[in-house]
Amino acid sequence: MQRGLVALVIVAAAAAAAAAWASPAAASAFVGDVRVAMKHVDAGKQLSRLELMRRAMQRSKARAAALSVMRSRGGGGGLAGESVEQPPGGMPVRPSGDLEYVLDLAVGTPPQPVSALLDTGSDLIWTQCAPCVNCLAQPDPLFAPANSASFEPMRCSGQLCSAILHHGCQRPDICTYRYTYGDGTTTMGVYATERFTFTSSSGEKLNVPLGFGCGSMNVGSLNNGSGIVGFGRDPLSLVSQLSIRRFSYCLTPYTSGRRSTLLFGSLSGGVFDDAAGPVQTTPLLQSPQNPTFYYVRLAGVTVGARRLRIPESAFALRPDGSGGVIIDSGTALTLLPRAVLAEVVRAFLLQVRLPLASGSSQDDGVCFVVPPSRRRSSVPVPVPRLVLHLEGADLDLPRRNYVLDDRRKGRLCLLLADSGDDGATIGNLVQQDMRVLYDLEAETLSFAPAQC
Repeated sequence: MQRGLVALVIVAAAAAAAAAWASPAAASAFVGDVRVAMKHVDAGKQLSRLELMRRAMQRSKARAAALSVMRSRGGGGGLAGESVEQPPGGMPVRPSGDLEYVLDLAVGTPPQPVSALLDTGSDLIWTQCAPCVNCLAQPDPLFAPANSASFEPMRCSGQLCSAILHHGCQRPDICTYRYTYGDGTTTMGVYATERFTFTSSSGEKLNVPLGFGCGSMNVGSLNNGSGIVGFGRDPLSLVSQLSIRRFSYCLTPYTSGRRSTLLFGSLSGGVFDDAAGPVQTTPLLQSPQNPTFYYVRLAGVTVGARRLRIPESAFALRPDGSGGVIIDSGTALTLLPRAVLAEVVRAFLLQVRLPLASGSSQDDGVCFVVPPSRRRSSVPVPVPRLVLHLEGADLDLPRRNYVLDDRRKGRLCLLLADSGDDGATIGNLVQQDMRVLYDLEAETLSFAPAQC
């Protein structure tokens, strides 16, 4: 009965707001460069760095569980016909809806403000819409399709409609969808075409049509957002719909108070003008089983002056979609396979010469006990350097990107965790104050230190 009510509300909303566009398809090409400001989901909450990290760790655990299922089952893209892990109710698992960075969008004609979460690990673009059967708390008013002259429900025969794993068809010829994330966050509604307005790097307004989900039945968590913008590789994502050749972000530390930036478009030059060090480049890899994700090849890890004896096969992306190393904006911690993490922790134990904290585990974060005599010092406890060796590039991390000082408990904690499987994820903490460029023409990832 509830499903029937939802369908009626969805169709009624769509019919009331439908406009007279000739084509339901989104843009096939994108011209220009766009700059979008982003903020962290906990910005403005007056939380300490310790509290911010604890909240991010909790979100990372939920996302790690979903990523593990996707890697092992090949459920990354969500296209019809793919083999995906099905939780109760037949819904596919995707990364958590509890994400880290929010960007402000302008949607509709005239534009309405939408605060959406950035996710390089999923594809659907969607926001909550009025009228709403069930909607989550959000900072903005609900997007009202009835107030937009450019909103048009997509026809059931639309190419993007068929790209949604769980889509349906409601009279009169309206595409509906259901999309679920690994933490249980689910959105249902009408899949439509709408105008999105972006600001170019030169200040010019760029107005483009995009396919997006207009959710009127939503459950779970949006973590200070109104929806999610998928930046993955599959057809539903913003990257794919606009045929974006390159995108780049520079993520600020959680406590900085500065806005992060997202750039996308042709980005033919000037991306690394703010770099504070050399630009390094490594190949991007793809997996047919998990086509959404951006993979890189990790060759090894150095702790201090010693490169650990970890075979490259420990990080290999396998033909069945398992293993591999994902670079991800939506996961805070860097996640390593249990055996690899154990080697890293062992190396830190030998070099920091501090005991493991009671109850410290690879599942909940690895912490060391700082002696009382050193807790009162304003000088941070020295730690060995941590380097991730990528193919053709070395990610040499500053201390703040992999260490958390918990002075209240007298602990020093590594911002690393168990991935739960044989895959790894390079999270956003190690990417902070770093300009990162995804070049989808050259299939490369470039990065350089920067004051974001």
